Amino acid sequence: MGVLSLTTVLCLACSDTKPKPPSPPVGGEDVRAQVLSATSDCILGTAREFLPKAQALRDATAALRDAPDAATQAAARAAFHEAMDTWQVMEAIQIGPAAPRSTPGGQEIRDNIHSFPLYNRCSIEEQLVSKGYEAPGFATSLVTRRGFLALEYLLFYEGAETACGANSVIVANGTWAALSADERAARKRAYAAVVAADVSTRAQTLVDAWAPESGNFVKTLSTAGAGNAVFPTTQVALNTMSDAIFYVEREGKDQKLARPLALRDCSSDVCPELLESQFAGRSKKNLRQNLVGFRRVMDGCGPDFSGPGFDDVLTAAGAETVATRMREQVLAADAALVAIEEDDLKQALVQDKASVQQVYNGFKGITDLLKTDFITTLDLEPPAGLEGDND
Repeated sequence: MGVLSLTTVLCLACSDTKPKPPSPPVGGEDVRAQVLSATSDCILGTAREFLPKAQALRDATAALRDAPDAATQAAARAAFHEAMDTWQVMEAIQIGPAAPRSTPGGQEIRDNIHSFPLYNRCSIEEQLVSKGYEAPGFATSLVTRRGFLALEYLLFYEGAETACGANSVIVANGTWAALSADERAARKRAYAAVVAADVSTRAQTLVDAWAPESGNFVKTLSTAGAGNAVFPTTQVALNTMSDAIFYVEREGKDQKLARPLALRDCSSDVCPELLESQFAGRSKKNLRQNLVGFRRVMDGCGPDFSGPGFDDVLTAAGAETVATRMREQVLAADAALVAIEEDDLKQALVQDKASVQQVYNGFKGITDLLKTDFITTLDLEPPAGLEGDND
């Protein structure tokens, strides 16, 4: 694992023993405006935290490509972990430019940085053989060939076999097998440098989209209401924020936990191959960072998760107990993750499935509350496609 990042230091565990400082006594509409403004600043601040780490990853992979040795490899891997630490916080707050185009202000920047759960290792290996990463239009190619999932494979996987089936051109024509170990490693380094440069470019695009001096989406979100073409009411803006934190339901509970636990889409007792992090051993860390992002919106983005958050909107609506229960559920989920001694979930899935089931139960406690008391109290709409999900 890389050196601990600022995001890691701002962890859930270190705030558990401290009560959240009280927010200013404000009324319903005022507190909503405060939360929108604070969330805007929070997302811009997190994007600005991510940018230099993405740039450092770009530089580290270029150094590995140009002068490969144990030191440059270790530096590139450490830079990957540093960047991913912050990006996993961003994962849970996909609002506006990072979000899909189907959402208010969405520009799909996130999917071009990290496409999980969309992943196709064979597609990456086909690019290695064809050197498709050298093509001028590579930046507009399929997201499964780019982003953090491709980088993790390129920087951490050292095996010689391919995931492609017999019908794949690189297997049928023998072009994968024809690559020597040295040539394959050299192409991985070159490919990784291209992908990391693309991630860095998109990180800059995300900052520019939010920054007051350029796209100024920070103002778009914070000034929701009459005359705002993206968020014509504060309720629309709050609903977009709510949709974003449902990440812990869709990607967290359902994709990162239920599938590996064989609760869906798995015909074995467990499916470790469905974990988010296949080669860098950080599936547990990613989930903890997702909870950090969730709390930055739910509880506040300041030190120890202080400041305006959804909990203040709940309190203003007379539902402080819902906010308290939500905080308790998040801390329970994080405690279940901490209780797993291994750095990743792969070993725990095989040797102590019950410990990973406890993590799932913790996330389910969060999402059950999200889908009931949270959205009901605040009169929010559940995300599209969620209505039929009863687990």
